[in-house]
Amino acid sequence: MRPEQAIFDDLASLCASPGYIHAAAAICFRDNFVIFADDFKTEDLLPWFSQRCLIRTETTTLIGLMMRAPINFALPEPKVVSDYIEQSEALLEELRQAIITAAKEAILSKRATEPDVNPFTLGEVLREPIFYGPESAYLFQYRDLAPRKYHKDAAWLLDNKGIDLVVGREACVGIAELLNERILETLRSFKAKPMSDWTILPGFTFSCDELAARIGQSEKSVRSIVEAFAMPESESNSTFTSLHTFNAAYAYPFIRRGDDEFIMLQSYGASEALYETPFYWMCSDEAYAPSALRHRGEFTEEFAAERLTHVFGADRVFQNVEIFKSKGQVLGEIDVLVVFGNRAIVLQAKSKKLTQEARKGNDRRLRSDFRKAVQESVDQAFTCAELLNDSSVTLRCRDGKTVPLTEPPGTIFPLSVVADHYPALAFQARQFLKVSPSKRISPPLVIDVFALDAITEMLDSPLRLLSYLSLRSRFGDKLRTSQELTFLSYHLKQNLWVEDDVGRISLSDDISADLDVAMMVRRDGVDGEKTPDGILTRFEGTPFAKIITEIEHQPDSVAIDLGLMLLELDEDIVRRINVHIDQILKRTASDGGFHDMTIIGLSAAFCGLTVHCSLLGDIAAATRLRAHCAMRKYSQKANNWFGIALRPDGSIHLVAELKKTWKFDREMETIVANSLSAGPLNAGAREKPGRNHRCPCGSGKKYKHCCIDRGVSGVG
Repeated sequence: MRPEQAIFDDLASLCASPGYIHAAAAICFRDNFVIFADDFKTEDLLPWFSQRCLIRTETTTLIGLMMRAPINFALPEPKVVSDYIEQSEALLEELRQAIITAAKEAILSKRATEPDVNPFTLGEVLREPIFYGPESAYLFQYRDLAPRKYHKDAAWLLDNKGIDLVVGREACVGIAELLNERILETLRSFKAKPMSDWTILPGFTFSCDELAARIGQSEKSVRSIVEAFAMPESESNSTFTSLHTFNAAYAYPFIRRGDDEFIMLQSYGASEALYETPFYWMCSDEAYAPSALRHRGEFTEEFAAERLTHVFGADRVFQNVEIFKSKGQVLGEIDVLVVFGNRAIVLQAKSKKLTQEARKGNDRRLRSDFRKAVQESVDQAFTCAELLNDSSVTLRCRDGKTVPLTEPPGTIFPLSVVADHYPALAFQARQFLKVSPSKRISPPLVIDVFALDAITEMLDSPLRLLSYLSLRSRFGDKLRTSQELTFLSYHLKQNLWVEDDVGRISLSDDISADLDVAMMVRRDGVDGEKTPDGILTRFEGTPFAKIITEIEHQPDSVAIDLGLMLLELDEDIVRRINVHIDQILKRTASDGGFHDMTIIGLSAAFCGLTVHCSLLGDIAAATRLRAHCAMRKYSQKANNWFGIALRPDGSIHLVAELKKTWKFDREMETIVANSLSAGPLNAGAREKPGRNHRCPCGSGKKYKHCCIDRGVSGVG
């Protein structure tokens, strides 16, 4: 295996070849463009996840190496362009194998000297997931959030760079639209040209005049944006001398070609630069740098609060919450606090980035960066979460508003949110993060603002979001993936629940394709499905869905507990619940009587669920439901039981939750015995049928061939 630097140097020489930019354009077209008809579908996006496609860090490496010297735009022969592409791919693959080999050698060496040390915390090992990990942000997130991220810095940017990032956002939209059209025009033009003249490069070329006309902005304001994000003519990318040194292609995505002609090979790069680069400009101004840092932190907190408000409502979300003891002593501060029923979210925001030295594999800097970006915020979240259980403290926002905490939260979800793309964040969190979760405080979720944006976009009700946080904290260690968006997409498709007998599951990045399509439809105006087929769509119009809809915004502890339990159930059980509820609703509507169904063995925490339907009034329905649930709970020797009283139209009358450790009770023994023999009080809770009896669900099958493993024990 050749040394990594030797491979990199060969790649640099190749990218400096005459006309190499035509090969780079061909690669960018092949690996970044999706051509589809009508609605955008998941299968249209899957080719992006192919092993043959270069990832964006690889493509940007090629572009950055090409930018180290003046670019020769002459069009080579087709065979030369083809050779450039093949050699680029071969060298990039060789480079990756060199990085992997170095990581393996580092692991073997570390295990030989310190067998108890986790080798995956080594910088040499982390270089691979840092460079080859997926992007955490969508193009439209970078593009649309940039003006908001820097809105407090707008005056500095206008005075020092002459740019308005609102115009920058519109320019990114306009360039993408313009180049989409130009790509198609270029492809059509091939019909009238000999193959020797074919090149896709004109499809990536635009002028400031035509861009200004498209977006309805002045040519001056558009030119100022394009010029700001193009490499100055007096400079080159000369510092890009190894794979993990600074590559100016990220900061300057526009390539100059003539007085008013620019090339943009990757739309994603322009949006990313709009979001990332201005911060470095401002930090180079020593007088303004402290303000830039403060504004970035404020953006992270404000955006996180806004996204959580989108889910929970303004009256449930509090920002900059100080925790006071007696005599005004401040014990802690929460950046964003959500209080919803007996659940709370403690969110701490950080804006520390992964430094260039850490990307190179510097062990000390990797740990230092992670500590400042994640560990400190998690520690702060846990400290504050513990204080929420102290009845003697007072919670007050900086604006003087008191936080109404009527009871200590039963479950607290700590969140650590970073402001920028933090490469291999999920992987690093698994290796470096040190926490001590408790019965009340869940393991923390470490994400960036982009993941928080997507999570709250797709799970936009309190119950849905709390369910995700609950399942993510319980089963996150059993699922292995490179980024949070894959977790979210998997959850949307089939829930994050993992059976006890399952060890670990590795999730490939292409699982996120369903989510990618949905987000593009929602945010970028693409035609297609806004919601992936799965937990949000599969039971639309059913009694189960109606129950969830009625309780998903209720800050009532019992409703939350019930909802979280229901959202953990597998599809087969949900289908059976729907069948049985339909039956009792129809019976009550037909005869005006009261009918019940009970399902047992739902989960480890909650043994059973009883659903009652009648025309009874509030007090009578509550009395009957609680008596029925208490009897069923006792007969099953269960500690926890749920009950739901429905009206004949399927709407919820009331919800009951019985939580008490089971113990022998002589009175309950008599009640249960009497109900099994006579049963007027308990018409819906029949004695469990024999294996060869007809199943009580009404399927017509024998019990042993139907619901015996599902715990359906009574419908009456």
